[in-house]
Amino acid sequence: MDRATLAALPFPVTFVIDPMAPDAATAAALYRAAGQEVVMSATGIPVGATAADLEQTFQAHAAALPEAVAVIDLPEGGMGEDRPLATLAVPVIQAQGRGLITYDVGLNAGDQVARRADMPAATVFRRLDAEDRSKPVIRRYLDRAAFKAAQDGQVMVIGTTRPETVAAILEWTVEGRATTVSLAPASAVLLAQ
Repeated sequence: MDRATLAALPFPVTFVIDPMAPDAATAAALYRAAGQEVVMSATGIPVGATAADLEQTFQAHAAALPEAVAVIDLPEGGMGEDRPLATLAVPVIQAQGRGLITYDVGLNAGDQVARRADMPAATVFRRLDAEDRSKPVIRRYLDRAAFKAAQDGQVMVIGTTRPETVAAILEWTVEGRATTVSLAPASAVLLAQ
């Protein structure tokens, strides 16, 4: 979808941006100007990365996206599944003043290492539109997320910017259980942990 349209969504949203994308800084500036948050995707980490590799990678990412509030791990094959990588990456991310968002995979080493370091961390409860889910399914997932938020105090969901996903979220904010929760950016969940 058009970035200007996405930036103007009538509720707080946090946008994930690949810091290696050629237009990363432009996209971040547009979203930030509209009052939305951005997080950087943990892309470009070399296989078998050393501490120096991670320092250099995240320094380059920070140059592209200086206002990113957090780093979001990859859904598969990232820090959540690789304790040595998480152990090296978390101090670098923390030193930049960012939080860490991970996916609920396996033992989720990334989340464990971040919490031990007393770093703001959150886990994605659900990917709303994995496998190109339909609008009714996405709305049902949002209802489940609202129920889980009522139990746990907060929950984080993630989706792509497919038109069907955005439409489902917009419909849900009007007709779904959105009135039972406060929609908030990722930083609110990170800081509440």
